[in-house]
Amino acid sequence: MIIAVSMSVRCVKSMQSWARSRQARKNGRNDSRRKAESVERIDVAMARVRLAESRPDQVLALLAPLVARAKATERWDQVLEMWLLQAQAYHMRKMPQEALATLARAVHLAEPEGYIRRFVDEGSPVADLLWRLREQEQSRGPTPYLDTLLAAFNQARVVQPDQQRVTHHPPTQPLLDPLSTREHEVLRLVAHGASNQAIAETLAISLDTVRHHVSHILSKLEVTNRTQAVARARTLGLLSDAV
Repeated sequence: MIIAVSMSVRCVKSMQSWARSRQARKNGRNDSRRKAESVERIDVAMARVRLAESRPDQVLALLAPLVARAKATERWDQVLEMWLLQAQAYHMRKMPQEALATLARAVHLAEPEGYIRRFVDEGSPVADLLWRLREQEQSRGPTPYLDTLLAAFNQARVVQPDQQRVTHHPPTQPLLDPLSTREHEVLRLVAHGASNQAIAETLAISLDTVRHHVSHILSKLEVTNRTQAVARARTLGLLSDAV
């Protein structure tokens, strides 16, 4: 009996040790990933500086390995931003085919999620490239998403002067990047306090898909965590008072 209890205690301690070791390795991987992403953000910021200094060759050299790593880890928000910077760099280097091809990839990536602000925030250089891309694509058929993007640029130009005159409590504007139907469903569950696992089970989707949707919701609402997302969504009227 004593031997059995002793073996049981050793077994429990062994399992606890294994669990602590596993958690330590996981924490180490998370720390490494966060450090790598932090360095990546610095490199992307540097690419923007080089673009502003009209040094497109340096921009392309900085971004090439970053795009490869972001694609490998399926961090598509970052890939989209980098492709938009690459398109501008190619345009600056007088390489129109490469610029439009890169922009077309960005549009193809962004269209299913309805991204708009990411393009508008890049300003007139991307607007000019979008005009050229639309002219190229219209020969193949309708271009509803490109039409929407260019309309958003026009709206931004009209709204900006009025916004500059407002100094207190500016009126709430609708989302420039509207949430998809699925993102609305995820947002409502987040507002109810559901975990990612609970959301996955409720909507019958994978956990990775839930994380993907939550990441997009935070990006579109321009917040950094779930609590802020719910508060922002209520302010914008995206959640009913009953939720």
